Amino acid sequence: MDFNDAISIVTAELTPQPWDYTTPDGTTLRVIPAGLREDAGYAEVLIRITRADATGLGEFGITGPDGRGVAEVGVTTTGLPALIDALTERIAWEDTALVLGALTVVPDVDGVMVVVAEIHGRDQEVTVSTVLPEAQRLPLASALRRALDVARGWES
Repeated sequence: MDFNDAISIVTAELTPQPWDYTTPDGTTLRVIPAGLREDAGYAEVLIRITRADATGLGEFGITGPDGRGVAEVGVTTTGLPALIDALTERIAWEDTALVLGALTVVPDVDGVMVVVAEIHGRDQEVTVSTVLPEAQRLPLASALRRALDVARGWES
């Protein structure tokens, strides 16, 4: 390994890399480490679903670059291992105690349904879901595992 290889490896480990899966109807599920320095156990991996027909938080006056058609939640490094295990073992998993939302994962015979509920106050909730085919269940678990490793690297 030379210097350039070493720099490339370090950069890749420090730079959050997204994992995306787009369904035939155009819905995209994205997994990406938040990339923010946090205390141990508090770094997050963001899970975002983008769907053209979802209203997003724009209907509540909450706007941003991706304000329409998006619901996103952050799962901490303490919660991710249970989610990864659930995907691997094909069992349902839900976390409704997230600060700004909830995440539900339900495997079935066709694949895995992922539901993201983003909450920004009373009556300001957007819920978006998608179904990934069975062939994407383990790649999703793998992407979450890699994102967990990166997020743990951001913890002090």
